[in-house]
Amino acid sequence: MKVCDIMNKNVITCNPREKISIILYKLKTFNISGMPVVVKGRLEGIITRTDIIDYLTMGLEVTEIDKEELLSKYNTPVDAIMKRDVITVLPGTPIEEAAKIMIEHNINMLPVVQEGKLIGILTRGDIIKALAHQGEG
Repeated sequence: MKVCDIMNKNVITCNPREKISIILYKLKTFNISGMPVVVKGRLEGIITRTDIIDYLTMGLEVTEIDKEELLSKYNTPVDAIMKRDVITVLPGTPIEEAAKIMIEHNINMLPVVQEGKLIGILTRGDIIKALAHQGEG
């Protein structure tokens, strides 16, 4: 089985200028843990809920959180904190190889690209579902 057989083609994305507050809204609304950052269909980076939490609380103890500073961070554009070196896979990659990549790099999602364009996303959940259904048949 290949990545293209189980990947999600309806990818929730954002652009680099979107503010952290909008990204958090999208993550909650669509119940996702992260999303690719895209410009004109090309993958520019990736942002996760963990990246945002780390940014919002960077260098702070729980008792030191300054409300004004926290609010100003919500207006930060995503390109200021997104990961730019994104590990990707091709649509023809076997899912076993994609799973190994996820484990090796401790990541939960892999953008699927073809000729530099984002065409889908593969998550650990997608792999688990595929393996569970494979066992049914």
